[in-house]
Amino acid sequence: MAKRTGADTLVVDVHAQLRDDIFNRRFRPGERLKPNDLAGRFGVSIGVMREALGMLAAQNLVRIERNRGFHVIELSAQYLTDLTAARKINEGAALRLSVRRGSVTWEAAVLAAHHRLASEPMRLPGEPGTPGVRNNGWAAAHLAFHYKLIEACENRVLLDICLRLSDAAELYRAWSGPGGEAASRNIAAEHRALLDAALAHEADLAGALFEAHVDRTAAILLGGIRATQQSADDAAVSDSGREGRRPA
Repeated sequence: MAKRTGADTLVVDVHAQLRDDIFNRRFRPGERLKPNDLAGRFGVSIGVMREALGMLAAQNLVRIERNRGFHVIELSAQYLTDLTAARKINEGAALRLSVRRGSVTWEAAVLAAHHRLASEPMRLPGEPGTPGVRNNGWAAAHLAFHYKLIEACENRVLLDICLRLSDAAELYRAWSGPGGEAASRNIAAEHRALLDAALAHEADLAGALFEAHVDRTAAILLGGIRATQQSADDAAVSDSGREGRRPA
């Protein structure tokens, strides 16, 4: 493996910071990301910033438009539906392979990843009367647990596809309504069931549980997207009505 240079490390660090900023809602869906401005903010060269943005584009978190530059991807009900179907096909296949092939060492790693996930609250305390704020520790542990479940599939191409799809799905989760997902389901029990099926090497059961798990998440997130879109449409209609009532 080639040794990473200082410039390579800088690109990776900037990419990680930008990724966190997107997931923590410091950039809005669809917002333009200007390499010059961001390079100045981060104190790096434009070349480093462009490489970091290119890495985000490869993860389906940023889109590149000809003559328009870089933009955070926009939330779309249709894209989320397609994304969920793609995850069920690819991650479901990787999970079944992994559960069949997993060794004792893999079992221990999955158990440790679940323990870390179970020890983190999904949301942190926020203002009184609010459901709290996103816990980055839980989000990282959640991605790590799902990755460990599929890691023993031993197919690097499939694992890479699954990572990119799960990153894209995480953006939707990060921008979902606060508390909605946790309030309407027992996510901890779903993860425990996945763990138990994996450790028992019940590949088909694990696959079915995973598909139901991502379907529940998608249904909740789709509801949030549609509610947000309806609010925007209502606001547009209201603004149009006020415009029409203005005196000549």
